[in-house]
Amino acid sequence: MSQASQVRTYDPSASVVFLKTNERFGGLSNMAPGFPLRVNGVRIRTSEALYQACRFPHLPEVQQLIIGENSPMTAKMRSKPYRRVSRHDWDFVRVKIMRWCLRVKLAQNWREFGRLLLATGDRPIVEQSRKDDFWGAKVAVDGTLVGMNVLGRLLMELREQLKGDEAESLRFIEPLAISEFLLFGQPIEAVQATPNAEIPGWNPRRPSPVDAVQPPPSDPQPSLFEQPMIPNAEPSSVPSHPTLARNDESRKQLSDDRPSVHDWLGDLPSRWDVLRSKYLFREIDDRTDTGTETLLSMRQAHGLIPHAKVSTKPVTPEELKGYKRVRTGQMVLNRMQASNGMFAIAREDGLVSPDYAVFQPLRPIEPDYFVDLFKTTIYRAKFRQESKGLGTGTSGFLRLYSDRFGAIHVPQPPEDEQRKIVQFIRAYDLRVRRLIRNKRRLIGLLNEQKQAIINRAITRGLNPDAPMKPTGIDWMPEVPEHWEVKPLKWLLKSIFGGSTPPSAQANCWDGNVVWVTPEDISRNTRLSGSRRTITEVGLLACSTTLVPPGSVIITSRAPVGNVALADVELATNQGCKALVPNTSVVDSEFLFELMRILKPELESLSTGTTFAEISTARLARVKVALPEPNEQRSILSAVHEDIKPLETAIEQAEKESILIREYRERLIADVVTGKLDVRNVEIAVPADEPIADEGDALEEDLDGDDAEVMEGADADD
Repeated sequence: MSQASQVRTYDPSASVVFLKTNERFGGLSNMAPGFPLRVNGVRIRTSEALYQACRFPHLPEVQQLIIGENSPMTAKMRSKPYRRVSRHDWDFVRVKIMRWCLRVKLAQNWREFGRLLLATGDRPIVEQSRKDDFWGAKVAVDGTLVGMNVLGRLLMELREQLKGDEAESLRFIEPLAISEFLLFGQPIEAVQATPNAEIPGWNPRRPSPVDAVQPPPSDPQPSLFEQPMIPNAEPSSVPSHPTLARNDESRKQLSDDRPSVHDWLGDLPSRWDVLRSKYLFREIDDRTDTGTETLLSMRQAHGLIPHAKVSTKPVTPEELKGYKRVRTGQMVLNRMQASNGMFAIAREDGLVSPDYAVFQPLRPIEPDYFVDLFKTTIYRAKFRQESKGLGTGTSGFLRLYSDRFGAIHVPQPPEDEQRKIVQFIRAYDLRVRRLIRNKRRLIGLLNEQKQAIINRAITRGLNPDAPMKPTGIDWMPEVPEHWEVKPLKWLLKSIFGGSTPPSAQANCWDGNVVWVTPEDISRNTRLSGSRRTITEVGLLACSTTLVPPGSVIITSRAPVGNVALADVELATNQGCKALVPNTSVVDSEFLFELMRILKPELESLSTGTTFAEISTARLARVKVALPEPNEQRSILSAVHEDIKPLETAIEQAEKESILIREYRERLIADVVTGKLDVRNVEIAVPADEPIADEGDALEEDLDGDDAEVMEGADADD
């Protein structure tokens, strides 16, 4: 069955079309919040996160990264770097897995999702997409929607089953009959709807005894399509491990690998021991009664360093009484951040938070080997699995207690091999830092060039010979004669401030409304989602205003002046302000670029003692100059063409940086678990190695999104 034979054409006026999650039928999207799932006792926020996690049954640590994200879009993005190592038969089973995910979504959101499905009537269901005509359909020149629309067709199939004799069977969803259908290394179990849940106004046909016969267990969920919906598809092989140049002895394959009894750890060389960590480390609880020792803070990249180097906040000896003493060579664990690999070796004596755990090695070891081991994704996922705490499942409420840590199996190579592994990793890191540093500098230069093109066009227009006039504005001293100088408020319909619900207010979060904070704006310049969502109850509780798409959102509290453009309707917290443009005066994107240029001006206008903030009144009075809307759009169009080559170069450099980091992470994991034998690898330190610089953010970049997690003196009670 070819792809062409599966293409469909839909009339939007006669179909149920969904594109954005806040639309009437947006809940049909896998990205829609408000339909939480629970599989094997694990809470999963959206069907998108569940579907993406099913790509990696063999990589529980990647599943954990995906499921741990708050936003479905972020969960999807989290999976992207690992897609080349998706399960080998992914293209053959993805439709079956999507069908199963939709059934789980219905079973566990029986009232809400069932009512939404039935509300579509008998009309075709179509996911409109800008790029994807496999799961959805794209807008054609004549306005029709054309694509395979696999998601829409699966939803129509589910709707018909809900209307018909199969309805009651949808309350109980068997696991798929495919190989390696796992979550965190455990077989996925059956999913069941709440027994008393009913869909308002729904009268299903009751199945007859004949209808009630269950389908054969060998294929509980037959495929909608006879063959995989990719041309000439064959199961792809899993990419091989990276190889290294080495001498003849180490070039041979490891023939002494043995199957590990711990499936999550994989095969280990037979010459290595495997011990529970309690036989390698003993917890030490030695408290200071004076508080006069050096306070040490833990950072992801730099380990334990004096608190005074990373904070100007003074800490008195009185405050430090009861803190834990740590000695040189001991290992320290941040219990609340174990799943982020927050382990470090003490390089000097000092004090650490009483909520940290301090361990003394029980036998001769190379401690840095174990720190490298515990930072791998496989151990980070294991630590999260073994962490205990409040039932929210967020890492901020979970701790890895010492008894759980002590029960985890740990490989122990011979001591000389541990040292060789650490030497190899350190030498390799030097090369990676140099590569990444060069890529970052290149990206920085390209971005500077790109921004210079944008700034010049937005502030001076496209005609270099145009007559100019003075503006009286410091940051924009002259503009073309025909441009108008106006206070910002004249460009806008309104300026909205944000708010946050009272902490005691129930039922505020995990709703259907995107709720933007300064953190969202620092991560994205386009807002189609957020790390948190809010309910209508939450909106009423904080009396905030919904902001329409096309609004420009700025951070009004420190850091002041970060800017993003809203692609969907949203609400903001009190650290943001939303500028709703009057489109008869200013184009949304032109206003967005103008506000980005304005950042230094906004920072200079901010005031406050506790934190810097710019008021609505000050913001409204800021003067700007701009042409009429048609010229604005012409400027934007020309700018887009001019910067296209730069954006292509930036994207390529960023991809290369990601691949380098991925390779580094996988290589280190393979080395510390014995998949790659480095005993006979000759280690040559680069002659022009980079100079270590604690102020350089490079090392944080290498350690991912949660690069710096420092609690220092701020221990939890």
